[in-house]
Amino acid sequence: MEKIRLKLKAYDHRVLDRSVASIVEAVKRT
Repeated sequence: MEKIRLKLKAYDHRVLDRSVASIVEAVKRT
Protein backbone atom coordinates (compact mmCIF):
# COMPACT_ATOMS: atom_id res chain seq x y z
CA MET A 1 0.00 0.00 0.00
CA GLU A 2 2.75 2.46 0.89
CA LYS A 3 4.45 2.12 -2.50
CA ILE A 4 1.17 2.56 -4.35
CA ARG A 5 0.38 5.70 -2.37
CA LEU A 6 3.83 7.14 -3.08
CA LYS A 7 3.43 6.38 -6.78
CA LEU A 8 0.06 8.10 -6.82
CA LYS A 9 1.50 11.16 -5.08
CA ALA A 10 4.37 11.40 -7.57
CA TYR A 11 1.92 10.99 -10.45
CA ASP A 12 -0.35 13.68 -9.02
CA HIS A 13 2.58 16.07 -8.68
CA ARG A 14 3.55 15.50 -12.31
CA VAL A 15 0.00 16.04 -13.51
CA LEU A 16 -0.39 19.15 -11.36
CA ASP A 17 2.91 20.55 -12.62
CA ARG A 18 1.77 20.02 -16.21
CA SER A 19 -1.62 21.63 -15.52
CA VAL A 20 -0.01 24.62 -13.83
CA ALA A 21 2.49 24.98 -16.66
CA SER A 22 -0.25 24.97 -19.30
CA ILE A 23 -2.27 27.51 -17.30
CA VAL A 24 0.78 29.77 -16.98
CA GLU A 25 1.39 29.46 -20.74
CA ALA A 26 -2.23 30.40 -21.47
CA VAL A 27 -1.96 33.41 -19.15
CA LYS A 28 1.30 34.53 -20.75
CA ARG A 29 -0.24 34.34 -24.24
CA THR A 30 -3.08 36.74 -23.43
